[in-house]
Amino acid sequence: MRVAFCLYKYFPFGGLQRDFMRIAQTVAARGHQVRVYTQSWEGECPDNFELIRVPVKSRTNHGRNAEYYAWVQHHLR
Repeated sequence: MRVAFCLYKYFPFGGLQRDFMRIAQTVAARGHQVRVYTQSWEGECPDNFELIRVPVKSRTNHGRNAEYYAWVQHHLR
């Protein structure tokens, strides 16, 4: 199975990010393909993840999030 995770930002010390990493690593360990869509990634990415940094150009949080959502939605079709 292919599983996509969508995170606006990844940094290794955030609570949501730690939960995501634990779940995604469990999914990958069970033999599934893991793809991660994010605006930014800090730290190392596990070799068994496909990391996709979504290009966003807006200067505002609202604009960046809207671009991110539209890009990911289009890419997943």
